[in-house]
Amino acid sequence: MSRPKKCRHLSSCVPCSLFKPNGIPSTELEKIQLEADEFEALHLGDVKKMSQIEAAASMGISRQTFGYLLASARKKVATAVTQGQALLLPQNINKE
Repeated sequence: MSRPKKCRHLSSCVPCSLFKPNGIPSTELEKIQLEADEFEALHLGDVKKMSQIEAAASMGISRQTFGYLLASARKKVATAVTQGQALLLPQNINKE
């Protein structure tokens, strides 16, 4: 039995719902779903350059959980970019 998911504080604004390679219709692409908490981890860690401890506190989660989210998000983004896949971005991220 898994542990219940802790409520996370999310505040990033998602600029679009899909990021894809140019010139290929989205219907022809494999899609990878980036979850809202993964998007927030990318924003705090890589865009705002917050330390993992600061970013985790901002999201209301442990540093280790933040690290897992950031690693998962980076892997999904890297996979989409290197393999020409579409990245589905989360909708309505503001859940604070």
